Amino acid sequence: MKWKISSLSTDRNQRLGFGRYGKTVHGREESQKSRKTKTIRQVKEVTVTEAKNQLLATEEIQKVISVIGGGKEATVLLAKNNKEELVCAKVFRYFTSTIKKRLHGTKHLLPSDMAILAAKQEYWNLHEMSNYIPVPKPRLLVNNIVIMDFIAEEKGLMIPAPLLREVDLKIYDPEELFYESIDIIADLFLKGYFIHGDYSEHNLMITQEGTLFTMDVSQSVQFNTKTFINTPLRIRIDRAVDLLETDIKNINHFFRRTYRISIDPSEVVEAIINELPQNLQNFLNEKTLEIYPSTMHSPDMYSGKEGYRNEIVFQRTGTSRQRPKY
Repeated sequence: MKWKISSLSTDRNQRLGFGRYGKTVHGREESQKSRKTKTIRQVKEVTVTEAKNQLLATEEIQKVISVIGGGKEATVLLAKNNKEELVCAKVFRYFTSTIKKRLHGTKHLLPSDMAILAAKQEYWNLHEMSNYIPVPKPRLLVNNIVIMDFIAEEKGLMIPAPLLREVDLKIYDPEELFYESIDIIADLFLKGYFIHGDYSEHNLMITQEGTLFTMDVSQSVQFNTKTFINTPLRIRIDRAVDLLETDIKNINHFFRRTYRISIDPSEVVEAIINELPQNLQNFLNEKTLEIYPSTMHSPDMYSGKEGYRNEIVFQRTGTSRQRPKY
């Protein structure tokens, strides 16, 4: 016989304190909804006018010229600093689909805080990457705004360099530019230990001379080189290789679809891996037993270390290490 619980008995149980959240379930849900609504109302989207005012308030910018671009998470403004140099300012928005996705893992952050965090990631990633690959060099970080070099289509012009997808690359050499784009991501991986994470024709600019610049690096992350686990700041090398192959597939897809030239992404990844330090190659070649005596069959990132500790305990005491009771 199938039992049917009426809404009356459910409400009665909740009033008596047997509901999921106890007797205050309704009041708690309403309170949470009210706080969430208040938060959303308090945090408004940054308008272009407000962004201009923020830039001028830094006293580093004397004039905001125009809006030169925008994407799913930011608006880009062209400005002139106190040295009469052209710069661009990337203003991260508070309410975008990207920010909302990031908030799924960081419920304790407000949307405004998330935009500021994204700006910080963009600034410091650009700062580090500028040592290895061509990117707009960052100059200043102000809350949710990153001020960086302006990459012009041609020196002296106020026209930004177009994206790779906006240009007919036949006026250059598509094959040469294809290999140059692969070299950029390889140098980023091997020299900076970075994964771009969103590498495509949408995030590559090209100047009149045919020089490529990459951008939009707030999602980029470095990988670990001395340990084989995920940490708050870096990811595992095997995960980094997966993301590297995805980036290469993206740019390969563009050149194959548009110019009928392509490469084998797996061969490129293999060639890049062969230039990694030997300890990372050993890990990727499943020689992990030489590092941590464990089968590594468990998805738990600490299973290798746990196996290693168990063996050390057994060698010293002759008994197996007991797992702690929780």
